[in-house]
Amino acid sequence: MSPLLEVKNLFVKFPLAEREVNAVRGVSFTIEDGKTLGLVGESGCGKSVTAFSILNLLSSPGIISSGEIFYKGQNLINLSDEGIRKIRGSEIAMIFQEPSSSLNPVYTIGSQIMESLIHTAKYKKKEALEYTYELLNKVGISPNKFNSYPHELSGGLKQRVMIAIALSLSPSLLIADEPTTALDVTIQAQILDLLLKLQEENGMSLLFITHDLGVVSNMADNIAIMYAGEIVESGVSTDLFNSPKHPYTKGLFDAIPKFGSSDRLKPIPGNVPIITDDPVGCVFYERCNESDNSCLKGKIKLRSYKDNHYVRCLKSIK
Repeated sequence: MSPLLEVKNLFVKFPLAEREVNAVRGVSFTIEDGKTLGLVGESGCGKSVTAFSILNLLSSPGIISSGEIFYKGQNLINLSDEGIRKIRGSEIAMIFQEPSSSLNPVYTIGSQIMESLIHTAKYKKKEALEYTYELLNKVGISPNKFNSYPHELSGGLKQRVMIAIALSLSPSLLIADEPTTALDVTIQAQILDLLLKLQEENGMSLLFITHDLGVVSNMADNIAIMYAGEIVESGVSTDLFNSPKHPYTKGLFDAIPKFGSSDRLKPIPGNVPIITDDPVGCVFYERCNESDNSCLKGKIKLRSYKDNHYVRCLKSIK
Protein backbone atom coordinates (compact mmCIF):
# COMPACT_ATOMS: atom_id res chain seq x y z
CA MET A 1 0.00 0.00 0.00
CA SER A 2 1.37 3.42 -1.00
CA PRO A 3 1.96 6.08 1.67
CA LEU A 4 -0.37 9.07 1.84
CA LEU A 5 2.53 11.47 1.19
CA GLU A 6 5.93 10.66 -0.25
CA VAL A 7 8.63 13.30 -0.71
CA LYS A 8 11.47 12.03 -2.89
CA ASN A 9 14.89 13.66 -3.27
CA LEU A 10 13.56 17.22 -2.92
CA PHE A 11 15.87 20.14 -3.75
CA VAL A 12 14.82 23.77 -3.18
CA LYS A 13 16.97 26.79 -3.95
CA PHE A 14 16.69 30.56 -3.64
CA PRO A 15 18.59 32.31 -6.46
CA LEU A 16 19.71 35.69 -5.11
CA ALA A 17 21.67 38.54 -6.68
CA GLU A 18 25.07 37.58 -5.31
CA ARG A 19 24.64 33.92 -4.43
CA GLU A 20 22.31 30.93 -4.63
CA VAL A 21 21.07 29.49 -1.34
CA ASN A 22 20.42 25.74 -1.42
CA ALA A 23 17.82 25.59 1.35
CA VAL A 24 16.73 21.96 0.91
CA ARG A 25 18.94 19.23 -0.55
CA GLY A 26 17.85 15.69 -1.26
CA VAL A 27 15.11 15.47 1.38
CA SER A 28 13.02 12.28 1.32
CA PHE A 29 10.36 10.98 3.71
CA THR A 30 6.95 9.31 3.78
CA ILE A 31 3.81 9.73 5.88
CA GLU A 32 1.34 6.89 6.22
CA ASP A 33 -2.43 7.17 6.67
CA GLY A 34 -3.28 8.28 10.20
CA LYS A 35 0.37 8.58 11.26
CA THR A 36 2.48 11.50 12.46
CA LEU A 37 5.95 12.46 11.24
CA GLY A 38 7.90 14.89 13.42
CA LEU A 39 10.29 17.05 11.39
CA VAL A 40 12.82 18.45 13.87
CA GLY A 41 15.69 20.91 13.59
CA GLU A 42 17.01 24.39 14.40
CA SER A 43 15.64 27.56 12.85
CA GLY A 44 17.01 27.98 9.34
CA CYS A 45 17.55 24.28 8.63
CA GLY A 46 14.85 24.06 5.91
CA LYS A 47 11.87 22.60 7.78
CA SER A 48 9.35 25.27 6.80
CA VAL A 49 10.69 25.49 3.25
CA THR A 50 10.06 21.76 2.90
CA ALA A 51 6.50 22.20 4.18
CA PHE A 52 5.79 25.15 1.90
CA SER A 53 7.10 23.15 -1.07
CA ILE A 54 4.43 20.49 -0.52
CA LEU A 55 1.66 23.05 -1.11
CA ASN A 56 3.58 25.19 -3.62
CA LEU A 57 3.64 28.12 -1.18
CA LEU A 58 7.30 29.01 -1.58
CA SER A 59 7.95 32.73 -1.42
CA SER A 60 9.75 34.31 -4.38
CA PRO A 61 12.45 33.67 -5.53
CA GLY A 62 12.33 30.15 -4.07
CA ILE A 63 11.94 27.31 -6.57
CA ILE A 64 11.85 23.53 -6.47
CA SER A 65 14.84 22.65 -8.62
CA SER A 66 14.29 18.88 -8.58
CA GLY A 67 12.49 16.08 -6.78
CA GLU A 68 9.01 14.64 -6.52
CA ILE A 69 6.15 15.05 -4.03
CA PHE A 70 3.50 12.35 -4.31
CA TYR A 71 0.14 12.75 -2.55
CA LYS A 72 -2.16 9.75 -2.96
CA GLY A 73 0.03 8.71 -5.89
CA GLN A 74 -0.22 12.08 -7.67
CA ASN A 75 2.91 14.21 -8.17
CA LEU A 76 1.99 17.63 -6.76
CA ILE A 77 4.91 19.31 -8.52
CA ASN A 78 3.32 18.58 -11.91
CA LEU A 79 -0.02 20.15 -10.99
CA SER A 80 -1.20 23.45 -12.44
CA ASP A 81 -1.99 26.39 -10.14
CA GLU A 82 -5.66 25.44 -10.33
CA GLY A 83 -4.86 21.83 -9.55
CA ILE A 84 -2.83 22.62 -6.43
CA ARG A 85 -5.53 25.03 -5.22
CA LYS A 86 -7.97 22.12 -5.21
CA ILE A 87 -5.58 20.22 -2.95
CA ARG A 88 -4.88 23.07 -0.51
CA GLY A 89 -7.28 23.12 2.40
CA SER A 90 -9.58 20.37 1.21
CA GLU A 91 -6.91 17.62 1.05
CA ILE A 92 -3.83 19.11 2.75
CA ALA A 93 -4.22 21.91 5.29
CA MET A 94 -1.58 23.91 7.13
CA ILE A 95 -1.29 25.67 10.48
CA PHE A 96 1.37 28.38 10.55
CA GLN A 97 3.71 29.47 13.34
CA GLU A 98 2.18 32.82 14.20
CA PRO A 99 -1.65 32.96 14.21
CA SER A 100 -1.70 36.76 14.62
CA SER A 101 -0.15 37.21 11.18
CA SER A 102 -2.33 34.50 9.60
CA LEU A 103 -5.72 35.86 10.68
CA ASN A 104 -7.24 38.94 9.02
CA PRO A 105 -7.54 41.64 11.71
CA VAL A 106 -10.60 43.32 10.16
CA TYR A 107 -12.87 40.25 10.04
CA THR A 108 -14.43 38.32 12.90
CA ILE A 109 -13.13 34.83 13.57
CA GLY A 110 -16.54 33.35 12.71
CA SER A 111 -16.58 34.95 9.27
CA GLN A 112 -13.03 33.75 8.58
CA ILE A 113 -13.94 30.14 9.38
CA MET A 114 -17.09 30.41 7.25
CA GLU A 115 -15.20 31.82 4.27
CA SER A 116 -13.61 28.54 3.17
CA LEU A 117 -16.84 26.65 3.77
CA ILE A 118 -18.83 28.96 1.50
CA HIS A 119 -16.28 29.64 -1.24
CA THR A 120 -14.42 26.33 -1.36
CA ALA A 121 -16.86 23.70 -0.09
CA LYS A 122 -19.91 25.55 -1.52
CA TYR A 123 -21.84 25.45 1.76
CA LYS A 124 -24.99 27.54 1.94
CA LYS A 125 -24.71 30.36 4.47
CA LYS A 126 -26.98 28.70 7.04
CA GLU A 127 -25.11 25.38 6.77
CA ALA A 128 -21.75 27.15 7.04
CA LEU A 129 -22.93 29.03 10.13
CA GLU A 130 -24.07 25.85 11.86
CA TYR A 131 -20.85 24.01 11.02
CA THR A 132 -18.73 26.96 12.19
CA TYR A 133 -20.35 26.81 15.62
CA GLU A 134 -19.67 23.07 15.63
CA LEU A 135 -16.00 23.66 14.76
CA LEU A 136 -15.63 26.31 17.47
CA ASN A 137 -17.00 23.88 20.01
CA LYS A 138 -14.71 21.10 18.73
CA VAL A 139 -11.58 23.20 19.24
CA GLY A 140 -12.69 24.45 22.66
CA ILE A 141 -13.83 27.99 21.81
CA SER A 142 -17.10 29.34 23.20
CA PRO A 143 -19.67 30.15 20.49
CA ASN A 144 -19.90 33.58 22.15
CA LYS A 145 -16.55 34.35 20.49
CA PHE A 146 -18.03 34.02 16.99
CA ASN A 147 -18.15 37.80 16.48
CA SER A 148 -14.80 38.47 18.16
CA TYR A 149 -11.89 39.96 16.24
CA PRO A 150 -8.43 38.38 16.39
CA HIS A 151 -6.98 41.14 18.57
CA GLU A 152 -9.60 40.35 21.23
CA LEU A 153 -8.32 36.78 21.66
CA SER A 154 -5.31 35.33 23.45
CA GLY A 155 -2.55 33.61 21.52
CA GLY A 156 -3.89 30.19 22.47
CA LEU A 157 -7.42 31.00 21.30
CA LYS A 158 -6.11 32.42 18.01
CA GLN A 159 -4.21 29.20 17.39
CA ARG A 160 -7.41 27.24 18.09
CA VAL A 161 -9.13 29.39 15.45
CA MET A 162 -6.38 28.47 12.99
CA ILE A 163 -6.89 24.79 13.81
CA ALA A 164 -10.65 25.18 13.22
CA ILE A 165 -10.00 26.79 9.82
CA ALA A 166 -7.51 24.05 8.91
CA LEU A 167 -9.97 21.29 9.85
CA SER A 168 -13.02 22.93 8.28
CA LEU A 169 -12.69 21.00 5.01
CA SER A 170 -11.71 17.69 6.66
CA PRO A 171 -8.19 17.32 5.18
CA SER A 172 -6.43 13.97 5.03
CA LEU A 173 -3.09 15.59 5.95
CA LEU A 174 -2.47 18.46 8.36
CA ILE A 175 0.87 20.28 8.31
CA ALA A 176 1.54 22.00 11.64
CA ASP A 177 4.50 24.38 11.32
CA GLU A 178 5.68 25.04 14.88
CA PRO A 179 2.09 25.76 16.02
CA THR A 180 3.04 26.25 19.68
CA THR A 181 6.18 28.38 19.35
CA ALA A 182 4.60 31.65 20.55
CA LEU A 183 2.62 30.07 23.41
CA ASP A 184 3.44 29.51 27.06
CA VAL A 185 4.03 25.98 28.31
CA THR A 186 0.52 25.42 29.71
CA ILE A 187 -1.26 26.59 26.56
CA GLN A 188 1.27 24.70 24.45
CA ALA A 189 0.29 21.45 26.17
CA GLN A 190 -3.41 22.18 25.59
CA ILE A 191 -2.86 22.77 21.87
CA LEU A 192 -0.81 19.57 21.50
CA ASP A 193 -3.49 17.55 23.31
CA LEU A 194 -6.13 19.11 21.06
CA LEU A 195 -4.21 18.18 17.91
CA LEU A 196 -3.83 14.58 19.08
CA LYS A 197 -7.52 14.36 19.93
CA LEU A 198 -8.64 15.81 16.59
CA GLN A 199 -6.20 13.60 14.68
CA GLU A 200 -7.69 10.52 16.31
CA GLU A 201 -11.27 11.69 15.72
CA ASN A 202 -10.69 12.56 12.07
CA GLY A 203 -8.20 9.82 11.21
CA MET A 204 -5.89 12.30 9.51
CA SER A 205 -2.14 12.23 9.07
CA LEU A 206 0.07 14.91 10.59
CA LEU A 207 3.38 16.50 9.62
CA PHE A 208 4.49 18.20 12.81
CA ILE A 209 7.36 20.65 12.44
CA THR A 210 9.28 21.79 15.51
CA HIS A 211 12.71 22.67 16.89
CA ASP A 212 11.91 20.91 20.16
CA LEU A 213 12.44 17.16 20.51
CA GLY A 214 10.55 17.23 23.80
CA VAL A 215 7.40 18.38 22.01
CA VAL A 216 7.35 15.47 19.56
CA SER A 217 8.11 12.80 22.13
CA ASN A 218 4.41 12.05 22.62
CA MET A 219 3.24 13.27 19.21
CA ALA A 220 5.14 11.47 16.46
CA ASP A 221 5.21 7.88 15.24
CA ASN A 222 8.33 8.65 13.21
CA ILE A 223 10.91 11.43 13.45
CA ALA A 224 13.21 13.01 10.87
CA ILE A 225 16.05 15.21 12.13
CA MET A 226 16.94 18.00 9.70
CA TYR A 227 20.15 20.01 9.59
CA ALA A 228 21.35 22.56 7.00
CA GLY A 229 18.85 21.42 4.38
CA GLU A 230 19.41 17.67 4.82
CA ILE A 231 17.82 14.91 6.86
CA VAL A 232 20.68 13.63 9.01
CA GLU A 233 18.75 10.96 10.93
CA SER A 234 15.31 9.39 10.70
CA GLY A 235 13.49 6.51 12.28
CA VAL A 236 10.70 5.25 14.48
CA SER A 237 10.20 7.64 17.38
CA THR A 238 11.00 5.12 20.12
CA ASP A 239 14.18 3.95 18.36
CA LEU A 240 15.45 7.46 17.82
CA PHE A 241 14.76 8.49 21.42
CA ASN A 242 16.29 5.34 22.87
CA SER A 243 19.31 5.19 20.57
CA PRO A 244 20.15 8.48 18.79
CA LYS A 245 23.13 7.99 16.47
CA HIS A 246 23.98 11.23 14.68
CA PRO A 247 26.11 13.69 16.71
CA TYR A 248 23.61 16.46 15.93
CA THR A 249 20.69 14.41 17.25
CA LYS A 250 22.70 13.64 20.40
CA GLY A 251 23.40 17.35 20.75
CA LEU A 252 19.69 18.16 20.57
CA PHE A 253 18.98 15.67 23.35
CA ASP A 254 21.79 17.09 25.48
CA ALA A 255 20.27 20.57 25.10
CA ILE A 256 16.91 19.49 26.59
CA PRO A 257 16.56 20.61 30.25
CA LYS A 258 16.35 17.62 32.62
CA PHE A 259 13.74 17.90 35.34
CA GLY A 260 15.34 17.93 38.80
CA SER A 261 18.88 18.10 37.41
CA SER A 262 21.35 20.79 38.44
CA ASP A 263 23.67 20.04 35.51
CA ARG A 264 24.33 22.86 33.08
CA LEU A 265 22.82 22.56 29.62
CA LYS A 266 25.15 21.53 26.80
CA PRO A 267 24.40 23.81 23.85
CA ILE A 268 25.59 22.91 20.37
CA PRO A 269 28.30 25.45 19.47
CA GLY A 270 27.99 27.61 16.37
CA ASN A 271 25.06 28.13 14.02
CA VAL A 272 23.37 26.35 11.12
CA PRO A 273 25.41 27.28 8.03
CA ILE A 274 23.89 28.94 4.97
CA ILE A 275 24.55 26.53 2.12
CA THR A 276 25.45 28.47 -1.04
CA ASP A 277 27.32 25.66 -2.80
CA ASP A 278 26.95 21.91 -2.89
CA PRO A 279 28.99 21.00 0.21
CA VAL A 280 31.72 18.40 0.09
CA GLY A 281 31.49 16.10 3.06
CA CYS A 282 29.47 16.50 6.25
CA VAL A 283 27.64 19.81 6.76
CA PHE A 284 27.85 19.33 10.54
CA TYR A 285 31.65 18.99 10.46
CA GLU A 286 32.54 22.36 12.06
CA ARG A 287 30.16 21.88 15.02
CA CYS A 288 30.83 18.20 15.63
CA ASN A 289 33.09 16.92 18.41
CA GLU A 290 33.53 13.55 16.68
CA SER A 291 34.66 14.78 13.26
CA ASP A 292 38.01 14.26 11.52
CA ASN A 293 39.37 14.69 7.98
CA SER A 294 37.54 11.61 6.70
CA CYS A 295 34.28 13.53 7.13
CA LEU A 296 35.28 15.94 4.34
CA LYS A 297 36.33 13.46 1.67
CA GLY A 298 33.01 12.98 -0.11
CA LYS A 299 29.24 13.12 -0.04
CA ILE A 300 27.81 11.60 3.14
CA LYS A 301 24.76 9.45 2.39
CA LEU A 302 22.01 8.25 4.68
CA ARG A 303 22.92 4.74 5.77
CA SER A 304 20.79 2.12 7.45
CA TYR A 305 21.55 1.56 11.12
CA LYS A 306 18.73 -0.98 11.44
CA ASP A 307 15.24 -1.42 9.99
CA ASN A 308 13.70 2.02 9.33
CA HIS A 309 16.49 3.85 11.17
CA TYR A 310 18.84 5.86 8.94
CA VAL A 311 21.88 8.02 9.79
CA ARG A 312 23.96 10.42 7.69
CA CYS A 313 27.28 9.93 9.50
CA LEU A 314 30.51 8.00 8.95
CA LYS A 315 31.30 7.75 12.65
CA SER A 316 27.93 6.54 13.94
CA ILE A 317 27.85 3.35 11.89
CA LYS A 318 31.10 1.46 11.60
